[in-house]
Amino acid sequence: DQLFKRLGESEGITQLIDSLYNIALMDNRIKDFLTEHKDRIKAGQTIYIVELLGGPKSYKGKELPDIHKSLGINDYHFDAFLADFARALMGGGHPEALIDEVLVSLEPVRADVLCRSRDVGSASVMKNGQALLERFGGDQNLETVVEAMYDKCTEDTRVKFHFEKAKAKQRQIRRKMYQYLSGAFGGPVQYDLAQLRPAHYNMNITDYHFDVVAELLVKAAKDMAVDPEAIMDAQLVVCRVRADITTGCTVRMELAKKKNNTDGMDQLFQRLGGLDGVMAMIDRLYECVERDKRINIFFEGAKLQQIKRSQTDFLIMTLGGPSEFVGRSLEDIHKVLQMTDYHLDCFMQNLSRALRDVGAEQDAVDESTVVLEALRKRILAAHYGKH
Repeated sequence: DQLFKRLGESEGITQLIDSLYNIALMDNRIKDFLTEHKDRIKAGQTIYIVELLGGPKSYKGKELPDIHKSLGINDYHFDAFLADFARALMGGGHPEALIDEVLVSLEPVRADVLCRSRDVGSASVMKNGQALLERFGGDQNLETVVEAMYDKCTEDTRVKFHFEKAKAKQRQIRRKMYQYLSGAFGGPVQYDLAQLRPAHYNMNITDYHFDVVAELLVKAAKDMAVDPEAIMDAQLVVCRVRADITTGCTVRMELAKKKNNTDGMDQLFQRLGGLDGVMAMIDRLYECVERDKRINIFFEGAKLQQIKRSQTDFLIMTLGGPSEFVGRSLEDIHKVLQMTDYHLDCFMQNLSRALRDVGAEQDAVDESTVVLEALRKRILAAHYGKH
């Protein structure tokens, strides 16, 4: 009941559900499930969620599988609902730890809403007496698919940054991926699912990255001539852990975005140390990128000091400081550089490191990341235009 009290008890949770519906009814991903009979659905959900989060046990409605069995709700819709719930919590000013605790409390409901077995290795992955692992070609075939998928991830610039590791670390990640999938597909459970969320919480992994990896898993399975129906079932199983992998980034970035929008960009500039702090960060950033073989090709040559001066003015302005940047547009500056998501991810990693090296707190690093990530489409406009 501590969670119930920290959320403001029944009154606070009712207000939270009001905020949730204001967001969800504008969300094209799920609004169609809520629009008809909105008031009745909202009233029932409020009573159920109050009880779920530690309040009075007063829910007397139907079982969740009976309510949802004909609605066609899948993991995509449930993840959208969780994301909207997180936004409602952020809008209410709740701390990050509390938001994460609420999302963890809601996650077990997924199985009932999606009308699937709670045992990931049983009926949900069984067809015609065969587990998904068998239909996938067995353990050895699955291990080969995982190896091929990982290789594709290290080559795909959309996610390469997250998979380009030292060989020993790569072997560790490949092994854990295989262990998770083997258990999820109906084989012996070798990976503790409770590790997924904390392992990924501080990584900037978004739905975009998750979808790319799922796409590459499908490609690797097709290359191994895995049965098409087994591939479709594998996608459904994998999507069950989307929230565990992406929630950390979603929560941190939404909190950072809210603080920037609420308090204004000038507060961020001051928390970064004002002009002296940002200048120190940029000096450290250039020390990092000039030594980074992945991207230093973009930071060399006779014009390096000119690039640094222009980027300094731009970063000061973008992070809320007093700068009158009058340079060319981001699209124009970067259109001939052949940059990809991978290069920008590497740059952002160096920028985060530079901020931490000069003493910035993690929340200020997150807020800076949110501001600069919003520019990705403009910086990579030429690259996206070719793909």
